[in-house]
Amino acid sequence: MSKMKENFPFVAPLFLKVLAATLTLVLIGFAIALKVYGEITRVDIFGSLISAVVFSYMVHLWLMPSEED
Repeated sequence: MSKMKENFPFVAPLFLKVLAATLTLVLIGFAIALKVYGEITRVDIFGSLISAVVFSYMVHLWLMPSEED
């Protein structure tokens, strides 16, 4: 198990920056949705939070420095 953890690509400071930017965009999207539709359901909130974490991790992988650097 520790061998897998060593190979797991994750840079915490970068992920947190990307997550903060993503959650900011989610909040802006919620504000627009509230203005247009007048309400947001619990499903929208949970789905957005789960999607934000997955999206942030994918962007984090894209921005992560390569092993060759």
